Amino acid sequence: MAKAKKTGDTVSSRLALVMKSGKVTMGTKSTFKTLRSGKAKLILIAGNCPPLRKSELEYYAMLAKTPVHHFSGNNVCLPPPIP
Repeated sequence: MAKAKKTGDTVSSRLALVMKSGKVTMGTKSTFKTLRSGKAKLILIAGNCPPLRKSELEYYAMLAKTPVHHFSGNNVCLPPPIP
């Protein structure tokens, strides 16, 4: 159990670093646009994402050959975007 908690913490801390760099896209519309343009490096899907939206994101990611990570927490647990 402790290992899963540690993994969640490292994902959150690494995501905070990525957000600080400014190279992040949040939201479904902008994520679909980034996937279609081929610029996405990783797709992070929150645990409370609706099933239909999740399958659409996975399908587009498969077409773009982009890895998908299923975040166990909900979207509130993700760090907020830095302006």
